[in-house]
Amino acid sequence: MPTTLSPPALTLESNLPIALRKGMRSTHNSSPHYISLSYHRLSLPFYTFLSSLSSVTIPKTVCEALAHLGWRQAMTDELSALHNSETWELVPLPSRKSIVGCTWVFIIKVGPDDTIDCLKACLVAKMTFVRLFIAMAALQQWPLYQLDIKNAFINGDLQEEIYMEQPPGFVTQGESSGMVCRLRKSLYGLKQPRAWFGKFNNVVQQFGMTRCEANHFVFYQHSSVGCFYLIVYVDDIILIGSNNHVISQLKQHLYHHF
Repeated sequence: MPTTLSPPALTLESNLPIALRKGMRSTHNSSPHYISLSYHRLSLPFYTFLSSLSSVTIPKTVCEALAHLGWRQAMTDELSALHNSETWELVPLPSRKSIVGCTWVFIIKVGPDDTIDCLKACLVAKMTFVRLFIAMAALQQWPLYQLDIKNAFINGDLQEEIYMEQPPGFVTQGESSGMVCRLRKSLYGLKQPRAWFGKFNNVVQQFGMTRCEANHFVFYQHSSVGCFYLIVYVDDIILIGSNNHVISQLKQHLYHHF
């Protein structure tokens, strides 16, 4: 009779965290043998690192973040810093003005000793046009390019009128519940200072593209050679279109000026 092989016995150090003592898993397959997965060969510092991460997870929703004392404090600290720098003011949304969304980005920062140094929450302006561009490229099977803009000015004062929804989880109640944030300074996701963006606008329009009235960070061109769309996002450019040859020409045009 064939002999059934048992998984090898492994000795777990009793002083390791419980999360790491549960680090061995066995799985069955159609073979009479077991496949044993073990973390017992990892160094003790890396064990400690995994243990610290197992105690804190990145929240998937704002409600989940607000229910955790550490993440809630990180969100409060971020808003306090933005308020102290007078990043926005609450105003009614003017007619014919669009509004950009915002979202929370959560980051676990690890220190040099492989333990959690701090929890950080960043409020990021969210431009739905980016997702629209990606969806268009996928549906039309168009090429999509991302170009990096070097030396773009960061955290400059804004001169254009940009309105943003109130931060999720921190919407002002009462008379201000229907108000929006008029940005006075840049957030991540909106890093277009007036001087640099003015030059960029001229360079792109020299190529024959038109700036979108609904969103001034979007440019387009519809012609006999195809359809092309460009969006400036943070300090990057996303470019899609139906004619790869013309896209290459536009890329060279941008590289020449920037």
